[in-house]
Amino acid sequence: MRADGFNPKVLKFCAYTGLAFAFFWPFAATVVANFQYILPPSAADPAVRVVAEYLANTTRIRIATVIFIFSSILYTTWSVSIIQMVRRRERQWPILFNIMMIAVACEGVVVMFIGFFFGAAAWRPGETSPAVTQAFNDLGWLGVLFTGAPFALFQLALAATTLMDNSARPPFPRWSAYLNIFASFFMCEASLLLFFKTGPFSQDGALVFYVPMIVFFVWIITFSILTVRAINAEAMAGESAGESSDQMVSVARSS
Repeated sequence: MRADGFNPKVLKFCAYTGLAFAFFWPFAATVVANFQYILPPSAADPAVRVVAEYLANTTRIRIATVIFIFSSILYTTWSVSIIQMVRRRERQWPILFNIMMIAVACEGVVVMFIGFFFGAAAWRPGETSPAVTQAFNDLGWLGVLFTGAPFALFQLALAATTLMDNSARPPFPRWSAYLNIFASFFMCEASLLLFFKTGPFSQDGALVFYVPMIVFFVWIITFSILTVRAINAEAMAGESAGESSDQMVSVARSS
């Protein structure tokens, strides 16, 4: 750890949790849940069909939802590692830093409650009214696709701080700002599921589920790699500065 508190090991551990999140969430949605959450059901399906799917995969879905909930921790630690790398750029007026921190707090709740609602639907399938199970299932899918606002806010704030960074060693390349802007569009576009129950803009549509999900996870993987690189660059810069300082002290002493 440096004198200013910079600890590359802790920061890199948090940055790598983004890759862990990008693995555990799709793994739970596919392998664990028997593809229940990677091949979305149609929003037009009747309640009895929704209940039948939960009854056929009750235990698998319950395990998957536990993974969903606890993976929200990984998403939070990953996001904060990104924020820490841009924190110093705003000096005494860190408005974008504060915006990103608030956005992450909202995102963490969203990610956790997706699993919560799916888990609630899997708690009493067949014991309660089919309409109740369908309602909880709908809340889970609305959590996945209709809650993009805090994610888009985080991405736009990160894009802004990257584009405004004129320092000699910006933590993230300028092209990554445009990736953030691109990804933020799909976080908002997914909200169209509220207006359609069938077709490409519906819950199981390519333009509302598959494309935004692919963009989202590509974004996470990309920024996991970029954040680790930024941490390594900062660590190397600190070592170089320390060596230069030691050399200056040695020269002063010898003279």
